[in-house]
Amino acid sequence: MNREVIMSTLFNVLTAPPMVFGFTADTTTGDVTLTAVSDTSGLMVGLPINGDGIPDHATLATITPTVTISLPATGDVTGSAITQGFQTASRRLAHAAEEADMPAMYLLDIGEEHLPRQSNAPGQIVLSSELWIFSDAGEDPDAVPASALNYLLDAVEAAIDPAFNNPGGLRQDLGLHGIIYARIEGEVMKDPGHNGRIAGAIVPIKIRVGQGVTNYAY
Repeated sequence: MNREVIMSTLFNVLTAPPMVFGFTADTTTGDVTLTAVSDTSGLMVGLPINGDGIPDHATLATITPTVTISLPATGDVTGSAITQGFQTASRRLAHAAEEADMPAMYLLDIGEEHLPRQSNAPGQIVLSSELWIFSDAGEDPDAVPASALNYLLDAVEAAIDPAFNNPGGLRQDLGLHGIIYARIEGEVMKDPGHNGRIAGAIVPIKIRVGQGVTNYAY
């Protein structure tokens, strides 16, 4: 088993669209419509977006027939570089109160379980990881911190659920030989942030792996 290959591959999956998606667009002061959008393939309604001319705490409101945001643009910008989803993504946890670039996600490698092994069968190991998510709702008293968090959790599911044409079927194997499954498994702990601006969640992710198998991309 190649533990670091597995964890780095999982991190790559969790930082792919829609979790993190970059595109360019033109913004117009006081307008919620983005024009000349370079790519809409990874866009997901409800996710936060950040870029020049984009107001703080704006989210993607619609994709079709036009791409719009939840708050009017703050400037006229041609070809603004915009990022949808997480502004911070790391495998090293930082304190939420000290993280300026939100929303933020951190993938932590927390343990493993070696399952009972039959004498005539290869062993299996379950790797345990946690995805920590933080979202800042801002100063608006009408903003609901948990609302943005819920959209981010939707994006996590969209990223980790396998595509219907996945070679392994409806089972996320991270594209690696020897992975039996990788999935959200267990209780998702949520702090809705009602006593402050920051909402958070801890998402348990389990990866079941064949013992003694070399994990390589198929």
